Amino acid sequence: MPVDYLPEGCVKECRGCGHRLMTMQESLIRKKTFLQSKLSAWGDLIEDVRSVPASGRLGYRDKVNLAMKWTGTKWETGTLNREDLISIPDCPVHKQTVNEVIRLFHSALPGYSEIQAVRYVQTAKQVAIVVKSRELPDTGWLTETIAKRLASIGIEGVWLHLFPSSGKKVFGKGGWHLIRGKESSQDESGLWYGPAAFQQLLPVLANQALDTAYEFLMPDANSAVIEMYCGTGSGLKKWTQAGAKALGIEISAEALRMAAMNAPRAETFTGTCRQRLPQMEKWLNGIEDGFTRLLYVNPPRTGMEDGIAEWIASFMKPIRMAYLSCSAGTLSRDLSILCKSGYSVDRIIPFDFFPQTIHVESLVLLKKADCI
Repeated sequence: MPVDYLPEGCVKECRGCGHRLMTMQESLIRKKTFLQSKLSAWGDLIEDVRSVPASGRLGYRDKVNLAMKWTGTKWETGTLNREDLISIPDCPVHKQTVNEVIRLFHSALPGYSEIQAVRYVQTAKQVAIVVKSRELPDTGWLTETIAKRLASIGIEGVWLHLFPSSGKKVFGKGGWHLIRGKESSQDESGLWYGPAAFQQLLPVLANQALDTAYEFLMPDANSAVIEMYCGTGSGLKKWTQAGAKALGIEISAEALRMAAMNAPRAETFTGTCRQRLPQMEKWLNGIEDGFTRLLYVNPPRTGMEDGIAEWIASFMKPIRMAYLSCSAGTLSRDLSILCKSGYSVDRIIPFDFFPQTIHVESLVLLKKADCI
């Protein structure tokens, strides 16, 4: 492949897709090699990276988090290189509807003096503009014509999020204003989500990962499943549909509101896992004898919080657990603790949730050593 090759619409200066000059096979090999270097203690267990067909590696992203900037005459949206915004109006990794919606907002929004927009966030059918202000700006720019055009593209909710100290953090506490449409939408699987929800970009791969975890955990009516970092409840729905008792922990109140809709039979607590250790212990102590304890964790890049891996091994003691990781470094740290505490790794299955980029996620399946 020529070194100067770029997909149509790709901006050379954009650093979002570190593997864009590689073939699909080169990218997948590079990702597996990276995992083997970071997870060397379990290198022989790392399987080939699962991905989508080559035809699905572009135009797949309908969940974006982009910087916005007013140039003095127009709006631009893209990625940041330090303080410089790199405009990506026709990004080939985005679904074309995303690029179309962004262009529509560019044409509709007034200048920065009237709306201090700093970030554009789209989660499929929900769009949020982050505004660096304490006061809700005038929304007259969202005319009936613009609203109908957005609806025709598939947008169901438009939000302004007031975040006067906006910086590295995407969202602040509160400050949400629905200015048009519905406050939540449903994805292809019927799961509800809101404007700030985290969702995997490739439903086919996300479902494969969750199905693989399900097959390994084998939840049933005699199981008690804790899911840490449960998000909007896609896992909780599967565990409860199998008849299991399920408890979810999630720091995002909005995500848990969606989880209550998606998995109404599950119990949930808002907060960090460390904050909710007493509630998890009380819940486990209330489960009848003879129930199989199972665990599913899907933490952010920072991995599990300090002390959680030790608590899992010393108090919860699940006989099987599945760990979906987006950071090989923190995964290695957590696996080291678990494997020194009586657990063994059964499989490591990488997933290419972000084609063209350097990112790779791993589903790790673990068993309690005395239950193998």
